Amino acid sequence: MSSVVRISSQDEVGTRLGRVRTTGFVENGPAFVPRPRRVLESYALVLVHAGAGSYVDDETGSRPIAPGDVVTVSPGWPHWYGPPPGGTWSEIFLVFDGPLFDALAVEGVLDARDPIRRVAPLKPWRDRVAELADRVRPGGTTARRRELLELAALLVDVRGERPDVEPVTRGIGLARDRLAGDLGADLDLRDVAASAGLPYETFRKQFRAAVGARLPRSGSTGASRRLERCCA
Repeated sequence: MSSVVRISSQDEVGTRLGRVRTTGFVENGPAFVPRPRRVLESYALVLVHAGAGSYVDDETGSRPIAPGDVVTVSPGWPHWYGPPPGGTWSEIFLVFDGPLFDALAVEGVLDARDPIRRVAPLKPWRDRVAELADRVRPGGTTARRRELLELAALLVDVRGERPDVEPVTRGIGLARDRLAGDLGADLDLRDVAASAGLPYETFRKQFRAAVGARLPRSGSTGASRRLERCCA
């Protein structure tokens, strides 16, 4: 399947509050690792809705990214994100700057050291971000201000989602979502642990600490139904 990058809009005018500089869509984007790492002049929001990859910077290290993850990038912050070599992913992105967003950074809504949030369910979030990214940028100052406040509200709402697990237990969060996704599936819990990059006994202990559910020592599949309450 071919890769498609579509720039939906660009705006160099803005207001004193700020501006939405560029918005667009990437479908089946391939891996691209910049050397040195990319540094933006503006803030950016990226919602990944298909595929998987990672986010990397010198402060937070490497963190996996899956569908439903929102990445926010701060200006002047060296970073990289994307699918692995040979892989692809699809995203919606918005690039923006100005005093309004600087204030959100001061408040911790935009935090370069905490760049990833998981949003769920994915479809309404994807629809919301896509509508904002795909619209024609408004021409009047009042309409531009309203749009900037709408984007600010989106950023606040993303930040208000349940913080994802710490990097060391990130795989636990993905495993929880996998188990909750189909409680009737014939899943081998040892395979789930392996997908989280952990030995089963380590996975079992970390899962209990993070989620509150006790997994069987055997790794039998009968436990998945009993996880319904804690994983829902």
